[in-house]
Amino acid sequence: MPRTGSAIYSEEYWEGYQAEREEIEQEIARKNQIRKQILKQKKVEKVRFLRNVLFVCIFCSMSIIIMCGYVNITIERAKLAQLQNELKLQTDINKQLKLEIDGKLTLSEIEKIAQQKYSMTYPDFSQVVYVTVPSTEEKNQKVAKEEKSNYNNKVSLIINFIKKIF
Repeated sequence: MPRTGSAIYSEEYWEGYQAEREEIEQEIARKNQIRKQILKQKKVEKVRFLRNVLFVCIFCSMSIIIMCGYVNITIERAKLAQLQNELKLQTDINKQLKLEIDGKLTLSEIEKIAQQKYSMTYPDFSQVVYVTVPSTEEKNQKVAKEEKSNYNNKVSLIINFIKKIF
């Protein structure tokens, strides 16, 4: 039912008021849509920001873990170098002591100590036993077996060394 004009409001005024009201409602609806879009964008930006922060945190923690591993490797290498130096020093001392022992004891001194301390003498002819010496072919076969076993030992040592590295 159409509204009829009243004494206070004319029909033109009422139509203008209705049009103005519809425009205001449409403007409010547009503003609400814009607010919703802005809220969605802010939410998307927050999610992006949180993802970026999470990525940076994960990246930093992985970097720290890797660096700690490298620090441990460096420390172990330093310990290994120190132990190798100590081993070399002890080996040198051992060689030096052996040379001193060899230099102090001559054959005549050893013979004298053996006769006095341990009552040792030269063997009689009845105590001498003769041993047959194997032929050169048998010697070559033994040498070949020893070389092969040495080769196998070296290969196994290299494999063990590689296993220790990894």
